[in-house]
Amino acid sequence: MKQKLILFDVDGTLVTRDRVYDVSFSVGFKKAVDIDVNVVDTHEAKPGKTVRRIVSELLETKGFTKEEIRFKVNDVLDAMLKCYEEEIEFDPSLTSTPHVMELLVELERRGYVLGLVTGNAKNIAKLKLKKVGLSNFFSAIGGFGDSSMSRRELALEAIRKASEELGIKFDKKDVFVIGDTPLDIACGKEIGVKTIAVATGPFKADELKRHNPDYLFNDFSDVKSVLKALERDD
Repeated sequence: MKQKLILFDVDGTLVTRDRVYDVSFSVGFKKAVDIDVNVVDTHEAKPGKTVRRIVSELLETKGFTKEEIRFKVNDVLDAMLKCYEEEIEFDPSLTSTPHVMELLVELERRGYVLGLVTGNAKNIAKLKLKKVGLSNFFSAIGGFGDSSMSRRELALEAIRKASEELGIKFDKKDVFVIGDTPLDIACGKEIGVKTIAVATGPFKADELKRHNPDYLFNDFSDVKSVLKALERDD
């Protein structure tokens, strides 16, 4: 069997969206730049976007110049991480999405290469996966939202890391991006790889269908069908 690379989004795809992550935005902005950011506004702003892009856009709306934003983004991200580290263990709202564990077990058994393409900062993504018991399925292969404004760049970074680590040049038809938002679908299409959308996050299946993913599932309950999509060679 040819080696295939499966790149998963995190929020809404592998794990549920948690309260502490939203709170960490407000705390991060307050501690780093002493401004108030509404938790609801940040939640609505971010499905599918990278955290670096979200923070930059919110700073811009608060009147920061491009030069100021360039220096302040990392301060906000650091403050967010500190808050998240302190609070995540006490938040019961974070769980894995239904049946995703079953899928990951089967993917690992079949020898698929698993990676992440997530808008989360790298260390926050690690904390989320550890909390729900999924961290052992993923190595350092991935693209993370604190490194780029562009989700496309994160996907390319993940593919590059996988190729370098394993010494494999992946054919684009053997790379899949799996996510729960239109931006996940767009990311895969922009770089010419296959896309699998799942309605496990804020978008319903009908909404995701409008963006023409290669495959669409309501969730991961039908593991056999997801595997069948991954194993097709067209």
